[in-house]
Amino acid sequence: MNTLVFASISQKGGVGKSTIARLLATVYAGAGWEIKVADLNLTQKTIINWLADRLQAGVQPEIAAEPFGSVKKALKQASHYDAMIFDGAPDSHQSTLEIAKAADVIFVPSGVTKDDLVPQVLLANELVDVHKIKRDRIMFVLNKALDSQVSVDEARGFIERAVYTCAKTALPARTGYQRAQNAGRSVIETEFPTLNQTADALAQEMVNFIETRAGLKEAVNG
Repeated sequence: MNTLVFASISQKGGVGKSTIARLLATVYAGAGWEIKVADLNLTQKTIINWLADRLQAGVQPEIAAEPFGSVKKALKQASHYDAMIFDGAPDSHQSTLEIAKAADVIFVPSGVTKDDLVPQVLLANELVDVHKIKRDRIMFVLNKALDSQVSVDEARGFIERAVYTCAKTALPARTGYQRAQNAGRSVIETEFPTLNQTADALAQEMVNFIETRAGLKEAVNG
C-alpha cells in the first residue's frame, strides 16, 4: 500500500486542528500502522510538545512526530510510513495549499460559531474553486461544541449548505478532553468512558471517510 497523506488544516487558530491530527494518529497507530505526524507550526510546535508529554508519561501506542519547515521536506519521509498526517500552521496560505494538494483526505475542524465556520468554509471554497481540490476529499469536523444540539445542528447545516461533508459526531467542549491532551493523550484516551465513546464515534466516521475516499479495503476500528 502506498503511503496515505491526511491533512488537518485551518484558516484560523483555536478550532481544533491539532486535536484532529492527534486523534487520527492515535487511532491508526493503535491499529498497527506506522504513523508520522508532520508539525508545520514551527512557532508553537503543538504536536511536538504534546508528543514529549506522551513519551514522558509512557503512553501507548508510540507515535512519531517531527517539525518541518516545508511540506516538501516532510513528504520526502512519507515513503517510510503507512500514513503521514499533516498538522498545518494556521494562516499559512502557501503551506496550507501545498498540504491540501498532497493529501488524500483533508479534515477541516471548526467550532460552531460563525466566527469559526465562515473562515473555514471560505478556506474550503478557495481550495475547491480556485485550486481545483476535489470537494469529496474534504470533511468538516465540529469541535468544542456548545451544550446545545440546536447550535450543533445549525453549524452542520451551514456546512452542508456549502455542499461539504460534515461528521455527524461533534466533540463537545469538555475539561476532560483538555486535560487528556495536556497529558500527552488524545481525545480518545481520556479518563472518562463517555468522552472516549464520543471521540471514538467521531474517529470511526473519519476512518470510514478515509476508506471511501482513499479506496482502502480494510477497516480501522477507532
